[in-house]
Amino acid sequence: MKRIVKALGGLMSVCALVLCCACGQQAASSSSSAAEQAPAQQKQTVNIMALNGPTGIGMAKLSQDDAYNVRFVGATDEVVSAISSGSVDIAAIPTNLAAALYNKTQGGVQLVAVDTYGTLYLLENGNTIASLEDLAGKHVYATGAGANPQFILEHLLSLAGLEAGVSVEVEYLPEHSELAALAANGEAGVALLPEPFVSVAQAKGGQDLRVALDMGAEWKARTGSDLAMGCVIVRKEFAEQHPEAVEQFVKDLGASVEYANADVDGAAQLCADLGILPNANVAKSAIPKCSLVCVTGQDAQKAVDGYLKVLYDAKPQSVGGALPTQDFYYAG
Repeated sequence: MKRIVKALGGLMSVCALVLCCACGQQAASSSSSAAEQAPAQQKQTVNIMALNGPTGIGMAKLSQDDAYNVRFVGATDEVVSAISSGSVDIAAIPTNLAAALYNKTQGGVQLVAVDTYGTLYLLENGNTIASLEDLAGKHVYATGAGANPQFILEHLLSLAGLEAGVSVEVEYLPEHSELAALAANGEAGVALLPEPFVSVAQAKGGQDLRVALDMGAEWKARTGSDLAMGCVIVRKEFAEQHPEAVEQFVKDLGASVEYANADVDGAAQLCADLGILPNANVAKSAIPKCSLVCVTGQDAQKAVDGYLKVLYDAKPQSVGGALPTQDFYYAG
């Protein structure tokens, strides 16, 4: 009997040891599994939408990063809908549209960065225009009646002592592509166009078709601030919930913009592949003239405030009916 009891005691000790080891292994396995899953749980995929054209170029390289789900679209309505519904967290859009969305969503979006300065250029078939003052008595073809191009042109003309419809005749066409074709074949002697249509027209036109004036440079020289035409916004709710993701995005956006400016050939091909610009040749010509930047903080606010004030004074509805207040600007 003593031998049986002793044997049973030894067996129980062995079972206890095995059980402890098994529990230890299970705990270690669970701990290891949790550690492996932690990074995946912390990683925040950011949904981004950008418009084709200059405002989307700065996002091209960023779209290759797995941390970002970037979609490029052709219509502003798609961006407005996506931001309003919350299906997109960040978007690259025209600055006045950002202000309009701010008003529409009752402060639901914030401006993170300016990503594009002036992209408007005055083309001339000839060599008679060297300043805005030289537009006196000229017939200027343009696009964007009732929108940014008209307000920018008219403000700059007024700063030069000229007036649209009085000292300068301005004729607006409905489509950029139509005006680019007219400029290319010489039918529009003086044409106001944005990129990439400037490059499209120059690619098809003769040697006499040249960039006479950079409207962004004219704006800077005559107002003292940059022409902040394109920007990046974030949904305020997303920014409050994921501040680290927003801060990382700003850094990555800066790197993406730097890539586009430094490696024009590579960026041009990437933009063509993504459908941001018509083809690599046009993209190669357009990118250096798109004034790609990543400007944040007070510098961004200064440029945007001045720009939106001009648009508001011309047509309040162009910025959504009211100028944004201080909380429009993301402070980090």
